[in-house]
Amino acid sequence: MNIATLNTDHMYDLALKVQSKGDLERFIEHLADDYEVNHEVWENHSVPDFLMALADCSRRSGERGTGSTSLHSTPEFWQHMARMLLGATVLR
Repeated sequence: MNIATLNTDHMYDLALKVQSKGDLERFIEHLADDYEVNHEVWENHSVPDFLMALADCSRRSGERGTGSTSLHSTPEFWQHMARMLLGATVLR
């Protein structure tokens, strides 16, 4: 297994632990740190590319039926947000 795969697995594990707004904020900071160290394995190398991928992740999650409005301010909502942010690191 290569370093990129190991790091993606680690970041996914962190995303699954997000349960609150504060957890999400720390996760976003981990994403920023990850970009600094592993930017060569990220698909998106600019903020606009990353944000477009984030919007695409949101649309795709809604297609799977996980975009429920009842998720607001629950641990599931914050975990969903973290997974979207993580997903945007590998989508174009």
